[in-house]
Amino acid sequence: MPTSQTSRTPSSSSQITHPRCLCGKVALVRTSNKPTSMGMRFYGCANYWETKCGFLEWIDSPCDCGRDELVQKIDLLERQLDKTKAEERRQRGMLWATWLLILCFLIAYLAK
Repeated sequence: MPTSQTSRTPSSSSQITHPRCLCGKVALVRTSNKPTSMGMRFYGCANYWETKCGFLEWIDSPCDCGRDELVQKIDLLERQLDKTKAEERRQRGMLWATWLLILCFLIAYLAK
């Protein structure tokens, strides 16, 4: 983890210490959206999209932070999606079979 300098940014209630990134700018508070660190906050480079200096300093200590519940919910939604897709395929097959039967009866009727 890179060594960071700190700067004091005035706040209405107190002084908050923010580290400076490798670019020298005051680092921004960000929230991770990666599965392994979902919801954890960290300081990240203010110029991330331009310079990608790679500065990162965790604010939150590693914890579950509700991650297990999120993973369970994602798994449930993925299973529901799979069931919905399977039902859609089944109904599409039934529709094709119905049209085929209608066509066969129509041909048989017109052949008489």
